[in-house]
Amino acid sequence: MRKRIDQLAGKFLQRCSQDMVSAHEAIARLRSGNVAALQELEQLAHRICGTGASLGFESLSACAAATERLAEAQASSPIPDPQATERLVEHVERLEKEIDRLEAAR
Repeated sequence: MRKRIDQLAGKFLQRCSQDMVSAHEAIARLRSGNVAALQELEQLAHRICGTGASLGFESLSACAAATERLAEAQASSPIPDPQATERLVEHVERLEKEIDRLEAAR
């Protein structure tokens, strides 16, 4: 059972790394005024948060939860707030560093 969980954890971290490419693309769209990108970031962070918690990656889950909350709070605005967008960029970068750290530790 433990071996299977380790396999799932490895696949999850690989998918998270791929998700970061999507997150950076969404940030680029957000910076150009596309507020719909916030929903993509929120959903991506939500998925990482939930699955990360299920697999025991508490620090990753907490980082993703903070990213999700920030994207959700900004989503109600019809125009992206540049300062909030930059905070979201910082959160995505932290999330990416945490994924990299966990992958390196495996």
